[in-house]
Amino acid sequence: MDGLSGAASVIAVIDISAKITSICYQYAVDVKDAKNDIERVQRKVSDITHVLEKLKQLLNSQDEKRLSTTHGLSDSLKQCLRELEDMKAKLEPGKTRKTMSRIGIRALKWPFTSKQVDKIVSILKGYQQTFMLALQVDQTVLTFNIDQNAEDRLGHGQIFRTKGQDLQQTVVPGAA
Repeated sequence: MDGLSGAASVIAVIDISAKITSICYQYAVDVKDAKNDIERVQRKVSDITHVLEKLKQLLNSQDEKRLSTTHGLSDSLKQCLRELEDMKAKLEPGKTRKTMSRIGIRALKWPFTSKQVDKIVSILKGYQQTFMLALQVDQTVLTFNIDQNAEDRLGHGQIFRTKGQDLQQTVVPGAA
């Protein structure tokens, strides 16, 4: 996945997540019985949105080689997007509601049972963990590379310029 298509996938997921959050808010206002389930879905979608916004920032600021695990999330991002699109389609009020509201009847039914909400939250939690683990793997690789680079430089007694000081030779313990 190149940086541009990865960022586009992330943007698409963030966009639909925001729409679902908005629809859930409207349900929470209109439907009293399902308030707890609605809040759970809304919270999990919001959590995923937050992680993906950070992921988008990283994908836009780093080259593909440095975040190879994260860049490999194309399939997971597409699956997550499909799940969220399906959820959005079920949440959007249909023509029946529009017709009923025109004649003065406000009827809105939360389309998910508590069991379905449990499944939705579990699926979204899985995607969130996948995205976070990919970032963690990339972070570990970057940390290892920094550590290895520092060891290589120190092992060769290279000269470093430290802030506010003249050039100085690095002293490696035991190498005199």
